[in-house]
Amino acid sequence: MKEIDELKERMDSNDEVIDNLVKKNTELEKKLAQFVETPIPDYSAGINTILTEIRNFKQGNKGDEELALLKQLNEKLDDIPTSATKQLRILLFPETNQGQYYKIVFGRLIPWGICLVVITYLYSLGGRAIDAYGQHKKNEQSDHYQRAWIYLKQTAKKRTLSAMDMAFAKTNNK
Repeated sequence: MKEIDELKERMDSNDEVIDNLVKKNTELEKKLAQFVETPIPDYSAGINTILTEIRNFKQGNKGDEELALLKQLNEKLDDIPTSATKQLRILLFPETNQGQYYKIVFGRLIPWGICLVVITYLYSLGGRAIDAYGQHKKNEQSDHYQRAWIYLKQTAKKRTLSAMDMAFAKTNNK
């Protein structure tokens, strides 16, 4: 009995699967019937006229007629409608594949832009640091000269003091 019950259950599940498949098949047939076939343009008439003109051209083989025939062929080719349209668009954000676009922008361009800004800031800061270091060295040297001058003034004799005063007076105007 258990085996028969199991077989019945299997048969019921198989029937459900078959019913689902039939439903899906009918839905797909309805969708297929709704599709409209797009007509493919027939260029055979234009091609045939081109071929006949070329045959006439080969048979005639005349200089002035060649130019006229080429002009006629060009005009006929210009009269044929074209389905392609040219578009000039500037897209700031893509219509498709946005994930790759944002991966490039946020993964590469923005970090490189930040690096460029940081490097220019550090370059400017380095230039200012070099200027400040040079000024600091000049100040240290000036302080050293002042301390040496004061030391000489305190320990020098009269003759040296008068020479120092003269040197100070001579260099005061410069």
